[in-house]
Amino acid sequence: MKSAVKLLTALFVTFLASLSCDAQCTNDMSACTQGVPRFVKFSGTLKAALSPSSPGVVALRFVIYGDATGGSPLWLEVQNAQLDQQGHYEVMLGAASNGGMPTELFSSGEPRWLSVQALLPGAEEQPRVLMVSVPYALEAADAQTLGGLPASAFLKTRSAAAMEKTPGVYVPTGTIAPADGTGAVAPGASPGANVAAADATPYTIPKFSTGRSLVDSQITDSGGAVSLENLSNILFADRFPGGVADAVEACPASGCVIYAYSPNANRNLGTIDPGTKAITIYLGPYTYTVKQITLRKALKIIGMGASGGVNGSATCTEKLPCNGTTLQSTNGNSPVFVIPQTNNIPATNVFLSGFRVYGSPGNTSEDGFLLDTSSAINSGLWYSTFHDIYLEGFAGIAIHVKGRANDFQSATQWVLFDNIVVYRTRGGGNALRLEGAVFQLRFRNCEFDGQGVGDGTNIYMGGRGGGVSGYPISIVFEGLVSQMAASAVQMDGVVNITFYASHHELLWGGYQVVNTTGIGTMGLTITDSYFAGNVGSNGGAGYELNIATTLATGVVFAHNQIFGNPDSIIKATNLASVAYHDNLYFSGLSTLPPTSGITPQMSPAPSINTLGVHTVGLNTSVTPIGTIQSHLGPGEMITFFTIGGPVTFGAGGNVDLRGLNSLTVDGTITFVRTDLGSPQWQVVSQWSPQNSVTSAMVTAQSRDSRTARAPTRARQ
Repeated sequence: MKSAVKLLTALFVTFLASLSCDAQCTNDMSACTQGVPRFVKFSGTLKAALSPSSPGVVALRFVIYGDATGGSPLWLEVQNAQLDQQGHYEVMLGAASNGGMPTELFSSGEPRWLSVQALLPGAEEQPRVLMVSVPYALEAADAQTLGGLPASAFLKTRSAAAMEKTPGVYVPTGTIAPADGTGAVAPGASPGANVAAADATPYTIPKFSTGRSLVDSQITDSGGAVSLENLSNILFADRFPGGVADAVEACPASGCVIYAYSPNANRNLGTIDPGTKAITIYLGPYTYTVKQITLRKALKIIGMGASGGVNGSATCTEKLPCNGTTLQSTNGNSPVFVIPQTNNIPATNVFLSGFRVYGSPGNTSEDGFLLDTSSAINSGLWYSTFHDIYLEGFAGIAIHVKGRANDFQSATQWVLFDNIVVYRTRGGGNALRLEGAVFQLRFRNCEFDGQGVGDGTNIYMGGRGGGVSGYPISIVFEGLVSQMAASAVQMDGVVNITFYASHHELLWGGYQVVNTTGIGTMGLTITDSYFAGNVGSNGGAGYELNIATTLATGVVFAHNQIFGNPDSIIKATNLASVAYHDNLYFSGLSTLPPTSGITPQMSPAPSINTLGVHTVGLNTSVTPIGTIQSHLGPGEMITFFTIGGPVTFGAGGNVDLRGLNSLTVDGTITFVRTDLGSPQWQVVSQWSPQNSVTSAMVTAQSRDSRTARAPTRARQ
């Protein structure tokens, strides 16, 4: 046979004619009030084809038919059977069914056929066995009842105090349970009377035990809140009058998951502070009011999406439901989201996703998020993610990260902001402000916008007043959109900031570097970005990049796509360290937009510092230039052109003149930086209006004795 398990022919059926009524009906009369057998003892043997002597539990399906073959099942049940070493098992048919085996199954007295099938891969239903003893068992069972009621039903009722108190067993108190399912009760008793138990736990739902007695289950119902003992950390906000806030209070110390999906849940989130509890809150597609939420370790708030209400409005109705989840602040000018202001307690592993946040109506300085570590030690928001969040209506700062001014003893760090959208209030604060000690933040596919061209600054990064040793460091923007403002980004004291693949429109200025903090800017990269034709036009004061300080080094502006005709591509004060190359222009202009500071004008000296520029104008001088300092790397080139007269380069530093002691240039000369030996700068090409060969021969006369002229051959 295909079955992996075979039934031995030694199957036998015995029936409990009296159904053990003395044992089963004393404490639970309903088991015997139907007048028919409710349980049938069944014994059999299974043999596993591959392991015939392996004990264990096997799921068996028992099916009763009206015919020896074919036909439809009249009744079936699945039970787990415990096998011994020989594969023997014994079960009580009907024990796994509500009320046992049904009365109508045997009412006709006709024979019934029993089949057994092991619920194992490849197992088949076994040949059916005739149940010939059923009619006699039915008759014997009815003989022990009077009118369908057992004898115990006609005993006089004792008081509860006089009855034996068996632990975990429920006993009647002043009533007799209905015997025929009609709801009838003993004289003097009222329907719905309480059933008490000696050791029953209050507000606990009872269940039938193996011995047919009632014992405590793991289900409780207290104050309208239904819970399971092994699921006590799953709470439903609609079961609490105060909604989510009350559920947070009721959450076990170890943490919990709170569902607020029900439309009946209280939609006022109020003030939420999970303390040390690890809490996850799921919000439905509704508008919730909120006062303040404290971000703490492992707090997760997950909404249905930041797509918002109807046509961008926070108002939702039954006919026009919200498309996502909305939080409406009621906190006036105080921030909505904050972090603990406690030493050595950072908020870690926070996850927020899928909701919109609107500022309080009429607020004048409210922040959406205030992540403040300015007065704490070893605190901040760490290892966390903000995803799919929309903020609008904050006259203060939508996302405000504030660190210490003079050290990094506390900082928000290692946080990912993903798909964040902010629309500033016209004339209000920044959409994003990073000030003081901030470390390792990532902004991916975020949009920070104003309300129109000339409207304030969307993003600010820099130090804090009075501090020079706390500043944003290692901040990355990937796929940034910043538009509709006076400037997209302003920096005032930052280190290692990267903007990659940004998009800008409707701006007077793109990126601005200033220095009011005294910190300076070290390392700024703007690459592979798009500047629309309406960026940088402001009556002659517009720009794509404006470096309004000499304290800026390591600035790279490369591989960008520039449209339109801005007032200036680069504006720089004095000698700015700007590496400017491989930028594409799509305006079709015959004259490219101007730059300043990209080609500085310098006076020669024994050692000059060109920083990161690729072209330098040199004033005429007889002082030889022997050393070129630069931030450019191997393979990069720099071109010098003379202004007003010749310039001399001399050997002895890091300049390689290919064997010459000095080289005078009145035109242009290009060097390449190499890492092949020393010196590092090798001449690539030279051009001057006069014959370059003659110039080289004249210069060669200054060579030392190693290149002395050979004697002239006498004429013949």
